[in-house]
This record gives sequence, structure tokens and C-alpha cells, in this order.
Amino acid sequence: MNSESQLDRAYTYIRKQIESGIVRPGQRLSRRGLAEEIGVSPLAVLKALAQLEREGVAEVRPRSGTYVRELSSEEYADLCDVREMIEPYAAARAAERITDDQLQVLRESCWRYHQFAKIFPLPRDATTAWLQHCQIDQEERLFHGTIFQASGNKVLTQLSQTLRLMSHVSPQLVYANDCVQESNTAVTAYEHTGIVEAIAARDPELAYKRMLNHLSAARIILEKEFKDSIVLKLASITGSE
Repeated sequence: MNSESQLDRAYTYIRKQIESGIVRPGQRLSRRGLAEEIGVSPLAVLKALAQLEREGVAEVRPRSGTYVRELSSEEYADLCDVREMIEPYAAARAAERITDDQLQVLRESCWRYHQFAKIFPLPRDATTAWLQHCQIDQEERLFHGTIFQASGNKVLTQLSQTLRLMSHVSPQLVYANDCVQESNTAVTAYEHTGIVEAIAARDPELAYKRMLNHLSAARIILEKEFKDSIVLKLASITGSE
């Protein structure tokens, strides 16, 4: 196996581990351990980690190693700003260019998202809850990624891949209220369906508006989840209920 194919293999493997939630935010990425696990050289893993660091997904901590990044609420706000600028535009373009096959992918995604709303309450086991959260996040990436592809803008599509992965790399948010989270998931499913209906109707203005509204609502939910997670962490530290 040549060095280039080893690098590709290492990068793809580590990225999928992060996307699936198997490797969590804040977790250390062992170069030698990953090399043995993947079956590539430590140098290939080192280069793959460097690529992920350039994308903002991993970070090197002096005298400690490389870790999956945990984005702060401020960094998340910056990502939201960028998404609110480019994704409504992508949705409007998709309304003019989407294929029947891509529409079918979006409709099937909406159906699965509605099913996710039925899995609540989340299990109290933190690992299982986290993995279910990651399943929902993967559906988000598919939905929004398909719209980027349907826009026909290659630059947007490439940018979206990094944005979506960075959005996934977040602190493990423990939901204090399962009913609220269930409501959020059901609302997202409804909003996704509305976006698809606008795109299918070939209505760029409506697709733009619905996507922007969807992202703005997601920002509000995200801000609340960050606040809730901080409260829970403080309660855990102090030993309070």
C-alpha cells in the first residue's frame, strides 16, 4: 500500500469514527493506537490528523497529543452565522436545479427524521444516548449535504463537508428534559419537510425563506442546549441535584 492510499485510508477511517460518535469530542487520538487499528503506518495517521486539524476538527495540545475538538458556544455561533449566509442560497439554487433522484433522497430523509422523533425519551445510559444523538446528526448531514449537491455549486459542496463535520464536533450535550428534545426533533422533521416541499415546487424564494427560518430556529435551540449543559456540569461538580 503506497503512502497516499494509506493517508486516504487513515483520514477516512478517523473521520467516520468522529462522525459516528465512536470517537467523542475531547477524546485523545492515539497515533500509534490508530495506526495498529487501521493497519497503516504511524506517519499516515500523523498526516491524517494534521489534515483534520487544518479543518478545525482536531487540535494538538502541547505535551499531551491530538484530541477531537470541543467547540465553544462562541465558535458555534460563528458557524451558525456562516450557515445562515450560505445554506438559504444553496436551497434556492437547489429549487432550480435538483434532480428527481435527489428529491427522493430528501423525502426519504424526512421520513426517517420523523421516525427519530419517536425514539424519545432518550436512554439514561450516556453512551447509548450519545450514539443516538449522532445518528440524528448523520441524518442532518445527509439532508443538508444533498441540498448543497443539488445546488450545483461545487465550492459550496466542498465547504459544506467541513461545516457539517465541525457542527458535529461538539461537547456531549446531556439533555435535561427529554420532552423538550423530543419536541425539537419533531419540529426539525416538520421544517425539513417544508423545505423539501418548497424545493419540489421549484420555488427559490420560499426555499430560501424556509431554510433561513430553520437555521435560525436551530440556533436558538443550540444556545439553550449549551446553557443547559453548563448548568448540568456545574451541578455535577458541586454535587447538587
